[in-house]
Amino acid sequence: MIRDIYKDDQDIERSLITALYDLMLTENIDRISVNQITEYAHVSRASFYRRYKDKYDLLNRTYEDILKKTLFRFKENLSWKESVKQIYAVIQENHVFFNNALHSEDVNGFRNYLYEQAFKLESDVLRSNGVDPDDLHNRYRLVAYASAGVSLTAEWCANKADLSLEEMVDLLVEIVPAEFRSYFR
Repeated sequence: MIRDIYKDDQDIERSLITALYDLMLTENIDRISVNQITEYAHVSRASFYRRYKDKYDLLNRTYEDILKKTLFRFKENLSWKESVKQIYAVIQENHVFFNNALHSEDVNGFRNYLYEQAFKLESDVLRSNGVDPDDLHNRYRLVAYASAGVSLTAEWCANKADLSLEEMVDLLVEIVPAEFRSYFR
């Protein structure tokens, strides 16, 4: 039985995040077990499950912290292009990790989480500008944009798309639906 060797919650959190990150440098998230994460982190399964539903929840919450420091800053008057550039700089620096995260087949996986977060952020931006994101035409445009962004990101991480950071950011800004461009500057 593994006992937590850490004194406080922050140490446990950091250890779990570090364990997941290190393991994902060599394995797809689908191939990593909670047991592997907890053993690597020297944290009990009970401590893990008090904090997270599953390994995907740990991964997704870790990314949520990254989003708050980068892309979500768009809501603080940072330009859309600069916000996108900040998040993609993090993804580029950690492309092996993100490649292993994005190629999950699980319904709770990172790819679906990334899509949901992108769709929610873009819907919020439209809503704050008086545009109804639930209007059928707007919704389809959002679905297309969020889906395309996630697919491009997965391709880029897998090194199938030979684009620099600047080229990737330009492409992601360029594919914003024409009807929404004035809101994503």
